[in-house]
Amino acid sequence: MLDFFLLRRQRHQKKMMKYMRYVLNDHFVLVCLFLAGGLAFYYSNLLNQLSPDFPWSLPIVGIIWWVILPLGKLATLVEPADMAFLLPKEKEMGGYLSRGLRHSLAWPFSIELFVCGALLPLIVLAKQISFMNFFFFVVMLWSLKLANLRIQRFACYQTTQKQTQRLMILWFISSGGIIFSSLYSFAWLGTILAFVTAFGFVFLTQEQERLLDWSKMIDQENTRLHRIYQFINLFTDVPEIEAKVHRRKYLDGLLAKISFRQENTFLYLFARGALRGAVFGGLFFRLLIVGAILVLSLTDSRFIAGVSALFIYLIGFQMIPLYSQFDYIGAAQLYPVLKKYKKAALQRLMTLLLFSAALIFSLCSLLHLSIFESLGLFGLLLVEIGLFAWFYLPARIKKMED
Repeated sequence: MLDFFLLRRQRHQKKMMKYMRYVLNDHFVLVCLFLAGGLAFYYSNLLNQLSPDFPWSLPIVGIIWWVILPLGKLATLVEPADMAFLLPKEKEMGGYLSRGLRHSLAWPFSIELFVCGALLPLIVLAKQISFMNFFFFVVMLWSLKLANLRIQRFACYQTTQKQTQRLMILWFISSGGIIFSSLYSFAWLGTILAFVTAFGFVFLTQEQERLLDWSKMIDQENTRLHRIYQFINLFTDVPEIEAKVHRRKYLDGLLAKISFRQENTFLYLFARGALRGAVFGGLFFRLLIVGAILVLSLTDSRFIAGVSALFIYLIGFQMIPLYSQFDYIGAAQLYPVLKKYKKAALQRLMTLLLFSAALIFSLCSLLHLSIFESLGLFGLLLVEIGLFAWFYLPARIKKMED
């Protein structure tokens, strides 16, 4: 079963690497670097402004650590057909699940390492301790996460639902107590308590000749993979996710404003796809909401302008595939509509969507900026929209058609 899991993992990683080529494209990496640099600069300035007696440093760190601990699910890589074909090997599935648990450690361990390193300056500022305590904190978080994944492994067996719920509650409460104990006393104390807790949950989650709950295990793995595919679907089409269409009758008034003329054929199709399609409509509203929340949370005009411009670009860039959304429909190929009208339709729709986003970001900026500064921000975003719609977008369309 060890070789079987390695084969499954290799196939899964190969598929993920294929999708990562589309996710980690040049534009997205550049945007992430820009955003990370801006946040790091903002965070550095914030640390310089905080006084050592700031009372909320340790509570903020403790709550963030406590919240990120449940992140990361057990990756079993099981498939629906396993319920029948692997049933004779059920007694050997314990080793298979243990390999899955070790495979599942990489992602949460990386997140905890990064978050712990990012928040360590707050702890040093509040307690005046050495940066060497970082290793104690990281090992503590890793031990607690190991206990969490051990409970998830135990949940794969039959007649464990109530016991799993009690263990999860006990784990969550004990994890919070250990985290805050290490922050308010000694870092090494939290590490020791986390080790004891991990060993305790390993002992409490012995399967004891239980049978696997195949249906539950397969459903949990499908749910885990679906979340991954939903994220990837923001960047490229994923066959594993079926596109859904929502009626959204309350938006029909917007579509009614498009006159029924030949040159508006693709404008109507693009607008309907953007408003009713779960992919593009959901993508637009999610980025719009996240961008608005970030603008509301920032106080520096430079960061507000940078984040607003960044999200205008992200919205526009992620909506570009709408251009080829209807190419699979034979009728769209037979329409007597010139290609220039198709390109112009996407430009008009993109301009309207980005204009509405720019207006919302400018209104959100009024919370911290003056009216004149918000008007300046709106003007800056309009310039960006013009450059994007009339220079960048035609170049991308030409590249797609070549």
